[in-house]
Amino acid sequence: MSNRRMLLSEEGKQILDRVVDSLECERPMAVKIALAKGISISEGPVSEQYSPGKNKWTIPDNIIKDKEFLLFKHLIINEVSTPLTDDDLHKHMLAFIEKGLRKLKDDLENKTSMEDFRLRII
Repeated sequence: MSNRRMLLSEEGKQILDRVVDSLECERPMAVKIALAKGISISEGPVSEQYSPGKNKWTIPDNIIKDKEFLLFKHLIINEVSTPLTDDDLHKHMLAFIEKGLRKLKDDLENKTSMEDFRLRII
């Protein structure tokens, strides 16, 4: 992802851990799911502001790379309808991850006991 650090908010990290447990997947996969969810539910750039909290978590640089990074980069550019610098791209990427995590949290909290969370998030 280049050498820019993306810092997930404290609440985002808590939601991420909950999603990882619910999906029984690794953190990198949960981050990618959150990013995809954030992009898919957005209509343009993310306007919400997320309070960073005290305990931010650094998303490791190598979570999204190569072809996946290129795919997400173009999806984000398409969503925000403007060319982006690397810094802007990472800011938008983090905002879409945060937004996606909150949507996943809502999906998790609103599913019925019989409903499979993996099917609910699709």
